[in-house]
Amino acid sequence: MPSRPFLRRIAYLRRNRCSVLLAALCLIIVLNPLLNTSTLGGMLLTLCLLAVLLLALWALRSRRLTLWAALPLALLTAAAMLSGQVGFYPLRTLAFAGLAALISVVTARLLLYVLDWHPVSTDKVFGAVAAYVLLAFSFASLFTLLQFVQPQSFHIAAFAGSDGTLRFTELLYFSFTVLTSTGFGEILPATNLARSLIVIEQVLGVMYVAFLIARLANLYDRRER
Repeated sequence: MPSRPFLRRIAYLRRNRCSVLLAALCLIIVLNPLLNTSTLGGMLLTLCLLAVLLLALWALRSRRLTLWAALPLALLTAAAMLSGQVGFYPLRTLAFAGLAALISVVTARLLLYVLDWHPVSTDKVFGAVAAYVLLAFSFASLFTLLQFVQPQSFHIAAFAGSDGTLRFTELLYFSFTVLTSTGFGEILPATNLARSLIVIEQVLGVMYVAFLIARLANLYDRRER
């Protein structure tokens, strides 16, 4: 028979499902440089990310219409990614476009949950952080997609491929530095479209924190009244 501490942990996770989502995203970030060095590892990592996104929609109790729309998109993204890994490269553009779209859907659903009129909870705080992480993932997918449309959109002194392109691992790292306005400077945009995407991500990163603090403070003040 399960012990009471174990049951309490299970109950805590059921109440704070966004904490599981955040932990899964952090695990993917850690495993990304380890698995993305091979074709099989990259595909496995993509499938894990897609599974996490679909489970996030289910955990957030999204409408059936949203789930039924996200499932074909995830399957299409997985099929396109697999085709790209085995050598059919034109579909890799479709794969990262689908990945960016699916991440955007999950991020929007998270924000609707975090910013609703209900009282602020621990789960909402985890959800807000998870949405912030997903913003970086979505722009990393867009940066990868941009490299297929405009080769050599980004420049880096080390770790670049033989054709000058960056892997998703480097672009995810770059996306986090842009979103948090860290700006280490070892990766630089080389085209106007790349600079435009970076400006949009920088503005979203700053405005997200400001808007979220203002919104949560407003909800807290309303609850006190």
